[in-house]
Amino acid sequence: MVTAPELEARLLSFTREKLADREIAPSITAQTRLFEDQVIDSLKILELIAFLQSALGRKIPDSQIVLANFQSIATIARVFTGVESINRRQAARRPTRHTVTPGAPIDELMAKRDVELTSGGSLRLRGAVAELRDSLDATVCEWASELGATGVSFPDDISLSSLDRAGFLSAFPEKLVRNGEHARSPAVCYHHYPTLSDCTVTASGSIVTALGRCFRNEFDEQSPTAAERLREFTMREIITVGTPQFVERVRRDLMMRVDAWTNELGLDGVIETATDPFFTAESRGKLLMQQMLPLKYELRLRSAASGRTIAAASFNNHHDHFGKAFRIKLESGQPANTGCVAFGWERWVIAFVNQHGANQRNWPLSVRKDVAATA
Repeated sequence: MVTAPELEARLLSFTREKLADREIAPSITAQTRLFEDQVIDSLKILELIAFLQSALGRKIPDSQIVLANFQSIATIARVFTGVESINRRQAARRPTRHTVTPGAPIDELMAKRDVELTSGGSLRLRGAVAELRDSLDATVCEWASELGATGVSFPDDISLSSLDRAGFLSAFPEKLVRNGEHARSPAVCYHHYPTLSDCTVTASGSIVTALGRCFRNEFDEQSPTAAERLREFTMREIITVGTPQFVERVRRDLMMRVDAWTNELGLDGVIETATDPFFTAESRGKLLMQQMLPLKYELRLRSAASGRTIAAASFNNHHDHFGKAFRIKLESGQPANTGCVAFGWERWVIAFVNQHGANQRNWPLSVRKDVAATA
């Protein structure tokens, strides 16, 4: 059986000779952070795992392929030779703060037609709930402004060639909503990257925000939770392009803001790692990269008294996927990194109403002040 020092030496040699770029290979040590310092990408992770399995003489289950076990060569050697236990990271869930009576308050608003689920798969909001949505969006717009974002707007349609270049057509063809020779936009940020195609981003990075209508072929009118998975919905995004450090700093900043905000709003929810890839599904290496870094977190809000949750916001780090796809470069000549933080306002409204009730007089003061009083 291979020992930890032996495995560490073999992994270090393999990483320097086969995985790392030539200019950084000599500086790599057993303590170098393999993924956070971008020594390993989605192709090299497969090579690393294959080498590790060969050295150990056994297969490594996906459940053990997490950042805590692969932070560095030294970590890998200790974990997989049994020197330290294998631990899988678990999201820390916030305890429930409210007791919700059975039933769905959102149904009350549907009966009053303040909320209407159309046969085409969209949710029309009127009165106080429409003002609630606008109040929530105004808060995120303030954050974007504080971060230096420029406000932009995009059309509902997007070219198929842009989606193909982005990788959406090959990854999620079943979700595409067509409109003649174009498609309906599945996410706001897909519009932004083509505008920077063949451009160089300055060291300070680029950040924009936009509110748009998005379309995905996911609606099932017969489902009891049809309103939570729409064909057409409203999305606010804050989109970053720049260095890895810039993209991740903005993402972390917004995660902290959202965590504090949900507490302020008295909402039961949790920010946790997401299992569905944002930008691709064809590569196991990229799925494993997302599992380890992770590339995507999401805010899940409780939407029913049963405890069911829905993803109401996502925090995405695409690394250089779109930088390479659209030839967006940094001043160093390297592909730019991109990221986006997205808010689905219909889901926020459903979760908010089902947690706080249909009567806005019972809503938190921070929201009531923005919603006109009704009889």
